[in-house]
Amino acid sequence: MTLNESPLVTVIRSTHKRLRDEFATNKDFTKVWENHCGDSKRLKVYSDAMFDLAINVWGTKWNGQDRTTWCRKTVVDYFNNGGLLRILEKENRRKEYYEQNSADFCIKNPCDKVLKSKSPQQNGSIRLLDVGSCYNPFSEMQEFETTAIDLSPANDTVYQCDFISVEVSDVGTPVFQSTEVDIFSRKITTLPKNHYDVVVFSLLLSYIPCPQARWEMCVKAHQVLSTNGILIIITPDSCHQNKHASNMKKWKLSIEEIGFQRIKYEKDVHLHLMAFRKTPFNWIVDKRTLPTSKPDKFLNIPQDFQEINSGF
Repeated sequence: MTLNESPLVTVIRSTHKRLRDEFATNKDFTKVWENHCGDSKRLKVYSDAMFDLAINVWGTKWNGQDRTTWCRKTVVDYFNNGGLLRILEKENRRKEYYEQNSADFCIKNPCDKVLKSKSPQQNGSIRLLDVGSCYNPFSEMQEFETTAIDLSPANDTVYQCDFISVEVSDVGTPVFQSTEVDIFSRKITTLPKNHYDVVVFSLLLSYIPCPQARWEMCVKAHQVLSTNGILIIITPDSCHQNKHASNMKKWKLSIEEIGFQRIKYEKDVHLHLMAFRKTPFNWIVDKRTLPTSKPDKFLNIPQDFQEINSGF
């Protein structure tokens, strides 16, 4: 039996397909999502299947990179091994050039505010928010202070939380107050603004049936990230790199419009792996690199264009 024939994969794909079909039928994402979140039995079946796949199948038979290892290396290289420092040095050179020749540059995100930012090789753990975590794969990594959330946690190290509906606290609220946790149910209802150094969306956005909701989740990730923090997105695609290259370019432009800068992209055998940096206010950009038209406020995946009930 191949990986694609696995009953576990069937559970995952059929869940995604059902959500897309329901959204395509009535166009009311809020209703579709509320019904899905309220079906605890289906959520548990999906969570169990994802856990089993991650531990017993992908961990031993996956023909490609380990997602968690890629995330760890990307984050450590960025914060601890000079990645962010090189970006900031390049921006300082751009600023010096801009002051003498502003015609080719412009200020993006103009603002007088100064928000908390992550500095290169800053002391302390890297605060990581793992959205759709399932079983908290980052828990054993000493570099990270991890907050793992999921609709249906696979173990008690993961908090129950719907990232789509969770509230984000105002700036200035102490962290211990702005992350509201129900101790007994281990449920998070509020997340702090400008707090996390890393937000991870691993195999998450393809789960969401609405293209606009996928983009809005990136907006919320931007809200909870500190300046210079990074959003990591991993999304499945077993086709060769060029087949969906144009769509990945649209993703880049749409996500950068929020206030991100893509700093890393790789195409693995089965995955697109991306890292986006939250840029500071008053960020200087080269006008020649800007899109000629306003980017879309949605993120499409190939499955969005399949007919209803046409298979996985």
